[in-house]
Amino acid sequence: MAIMLMVLLMPTSLVVAQSKKTAEQKKKYNVLFILIDDMGWKDLSCYGSDFYESPNIDEFAESAMLFTSAYAASPLCSPTRASILTGQDPGRLRFTLPNGHERKEVLDPAETYTDAPHFRVATPQTRTRLPNDYLTFPEVLKENGYQTALMGKWHLGMAPYIPENQGFDVVVGGREQGWPPGPGYYFPPWNIETLPKAPEGTHIGDLVTDKAIDFIRENRSNPFLLCLWYYDVHGPFQTKKKYEEYYASKLSPEHIQRNPLMGGMVSVLDDNVGRVLNAVKDLELEDETIVIFTSDNGGDMYDYPNQKLPTYNYPLRSGKANNYEGGVRVPMIVRVPGMTKAGSISPVLTSSVDHYMSILELLNIPLPENFVTDGQSYIPALKGKKYQREPFYSTFYHNIPPTGNRPNISMREGPYKLYKFFYDGENLQHRYELYNIQEDIGEHHNLIEQKPKVFRKMAKQLEAYEKEVDLLQPQINKNYAGHTVGDWQGSDSTKISISQKVLHISATGIPEIKTVMVPMVEKDTIVLEFEMKSNGSGKGEVTYTQRVGKEVIKEKSLFEPAHNQDWQTYQVKLLLKGMLTDFSISPSTSAGQVSLRNLKLVSEEGYFIFDWPLY
Repeated sequence: MAIMLMVLLMPTSLVVAQSKKTAEQKKKYNVLFILIDDMGWKDLSCYGSDFYESPNIDEFAESAMLFTSAYAASPLCSPTRASILTGQDPGRLRFTLPNGHERKEVLDPAETYTDAPHFRVATPQTRTRLPNDYLTFPEVLKENGYQTALMGKWHLGMAPYIPENQGFDVVVGGREQGWPPGPGYYFPPWNIETLPKAPEGTHIGDLVTDKAIDFIRENRSNPFLLCLWYYDVHGPFQTKKKYEEYYASKLSPEHIQRNPLMGGMVSVLDDNVGRVLNAVKDLELEDETIVIFTSDNGGDMYDYPNQKLPTYNYPLRSGKANNYEGGVRVPMIVRVPGMTKAGSISPVLTSSVDHYMSILELLNIPLPENFVTDGQSYIPALKGKKYQREPFYSTFYHNIPPTGNRPNISMREGPYKLYKFFYDGENLQHRYELYNIQEDIGEHHNLIEQKPKVFRKMAKQLEAYEKEVDLLQPQINKNYAGHTVGDWQGSDSTKISISQKVLHISATGIPEIKTVMVPMVEKDTIVLEFEMKSNGSGKGEVTYTQRVGKEVIKEKSLFEPAHNQDWQTYQVKLLLKGMLTDFSISPSTSAGQVSLRNLKLVSEEGYFIFDWPLY
């Protein structure tokens, strides 16, 4: 009785203070980090898709903050994933290609000096592993009492460079594969020990989500970090039949995105994101859980499943594996209890290197001592503030013929984006492009000449960044044969040059030009479209090579040039039974002068596939 009386007689202020202290001790936010693979900026209906449907993700966006100018640190997956975990740019990490699945271990990459003769530039090596001595943000959270899990794709190396050695207690999937582990890929069987056996017809996204929900339920009384890094919507392209049939039935000529297979993949993903978010709600954890949803790079516009591009990033230029906007601008939706306003939209620029610092600040965990980061907290944006982020960079020093990427580094600051293309000028000097992204989101108008002050300022900052980070540099290719201009090579009798976005041909014999940038297109009728004027004679010819199984087949398509020295538009059909591997254009059968411009590939229906910019 005396003890009870003492409690009853305790001062009210002390009771309130102790209750508040207890509540503060309990209020340790969970983190659910949902990372999608290859999801483009326009691949959700809440981001403007009129073909794909994503009701669950849309509903989440209505409860959260949607970012319109979020960027991946790289246009490819492994480098971005490494940047998220470490808070450092891929260039600083020297991890710039998605090679985490390769058997060869490269931890100390070097510059190179030779490549194929048609490439002007020899590009640096890349790491194939994320070294375990980097202190990842999951390791920091684990040290602060969090239960941690990685479920889905890792792609940052094989043992010992696995998530268990980078701060994760529970792992489902999480091995070196850059896609769902075969032999069944999205459906069983799977060939890694971290994925359990499942009934025939089980989708890997469903399985991973089941395990994610189990983890949340088991840790609902403990603070947790769940990195739910889906394999979706990366190739190989597979989905549930009912969804593919649904999208095939709704496809119309007005749709820009046109692949029912990808539509089905988006719907499977949306179902599973909805399930995991509903689990958070049903377990009454919404007020205790920070949710981050984003993608590792832009939408895939170079594979060709089902005889169609996987997706289309319009109005952005290009896609995955290219440093233009379509390759690096991504969806990002964030919900922080008590901070983000439901249905809010932020135009603030962010990069995937920003997540590390932002998550630790949201959790009130100090940054590690001597921490090096290229990131900046986006918490002011979550609170509804607008501000100009410090410049950020994307180092993509690689020749990628299927996507048209030339070795470059880009810099985004305010409305402007600057590109430095190494040794890509007419005399092997560096070439630059400058765009005002706010006014020209499709990157059509290079402002180098119109904005010299902006260019000089940004170029100086870019150079300082390269030195500060000690970036591995592209080098002039010692094997370069010297015939390549832009993306084209002339034959021995064909001299070529470019000016005013026109490819000029001067031929002493039958002219022939061959591209060094061949898009990945297969099993379809495609159309080579271009404008041409000529003073030659005879028929024109497009020669193309395709691989059908193990067989390589060369075929020709003829066209009838006017040869009247006036610009004419031509459309030449290429009938593909296999994968396009090479093609060339002979605009006449005689010596003479020929000019070409606006070269591009389109589908038979007229939808864009690939182009060859002439600089």
